[in-house]
Amino acid sequence: MSQQIQMDVSHARLMGGRRCEDAMWRQIVTVLDAAGRGCDLFDIEELRRDYSAEEFANLLMCEFVDDSASIFPLTMLQTCQVDSWVDWADDFKPLAIRPYGDRAVWIGYDPAETGDSAGIVVVAPPLVPGGKFRVLERHQFKGMDFAAQAAFIQQITLRYWVTYIGIDATGMGTGVAQLVRQFFPGVTIFNYSPEVKTRLVLKAFDVIKNERLEYDAGWTDLTQSLLAIQKTITPSGRQVTYTAGRSRTTGHADLAWALMHALQNEPLEGGTAARSTMEIC
Repeated sequence: MSQQIQMDVSHARLMGGRRCEDAMWRQIVTVLDAAGRGCDLFDIEELRRDYSAEEFANLLMCEFVDDSASIFPLTMLQTCQVDSWVDWADDFKPLAIRPYGDRAVWIGYDPAETGDSAGIVVVAPPLVPGGKFRVLERHQFKGMDFAAQAAFIQQITLRYWVTYIGIDATGMGTGVAQLVRQFFPGVTIFNYSPEVKTRLVLKAFDVIKNERLEYDAGWTDLTQSLLAIQKTITPSGRQVTYTAGRSRTTGHADLAWALMHALQNEPLEGGTAARSTMEIC
């Protein structure tokens, strides 16, 4: 019979390290602990400027994430996280000239807003109906002009067989979309409105809830970006919409929106539609 063990795992109890009641050694060292012990590799005030209060507490102070307001709670996202170098080793070679061979991929791009970053993801669609999406690459740009970002997207089309590109052309995304159209005429354009955002979020929620998305567990930036998506009300108070707080790490959740642009290429019912079978006797 299993036994329940009561353990104090607070920072005050574990900051010096201790052997706990389950015979496991545990220690919590926060960024403030490190600074207090003489580490001078970072500036605390700069870190506070770089991260939102929630990110600072989670990433640097070893505190649990408060995902109560997030559309995509952490428990849901944890089911998506894999060791990509092991789990995808048979058909994905990140360092190869053609990382995914001749299989199709989709690209999602979200432009920068004032003072933050742009994001791009490369997604492998399911090989069978209802199968899993895999996020093969993700990138963030800060300070790159339209031409440089479009050129980066074009380089991806030379390494992968790209069959779909989805871009938010609202505001600053217009310039990138125009340049991408020159080498990929079939680019899909999103002009944001509460209705468009709702459609994007509902599709992503359906995929993630049904455990149809995989990405590398080490990509904490993608996880933080998805956690940042929250439901809000438009200024008029008449419609529900979705927004994200800004920080230097997540931008305006650009990686999350870029991912949603890519997932949108599959119809909302794509993963759950009823499938008929035929029996041959």
